[in-house]
Amino acid sequence: MKKQRVLFLCTGNSGRSQLAEAIVNARLADRWEAFSAGVRPAAAVHPLISKVLAESGIPFSGQPKSADRFRNTAFDLVVTLCDSARQECPLWLGSGERVHHDYPDPALMEGTEAERLSAVRKL
Repeated sequence: MKKQRVLFLCTGNSGRSQLAEAIVNARLADRWEAFSAGVRPAAAVHPLISKVLAESGIPFSGQPKSADRFRNTAFDLVVTLCDSARQECPLWLGSGERVHHDYPDPALMEGTEAERLSAVRKL
């Protein structure tokens, strides 16, 4: 069976979309090939994302990427993970299905590190 290709898109590709890509590639690799990108990529992945993935035993070495990198790539599914990405989602991302789920940005979370870590785990 051919794997389905999914792109997770958020603003900075530093948190939500990186987390989704890593989890899908670790847990659903027999059916899905996941990628992630940002409409305005950040300089680095949020440290709590790396921490949560390490706790889960999921290998991770991702870096923020621009959606432009995927200009000539077809996807079966594009998932926008914030309102900004949904509004700015490039039209050239193929003819696949588009789905939107709005999740909080780890970079904007407030509270102690323990509280923010708990919130990232719930993503």
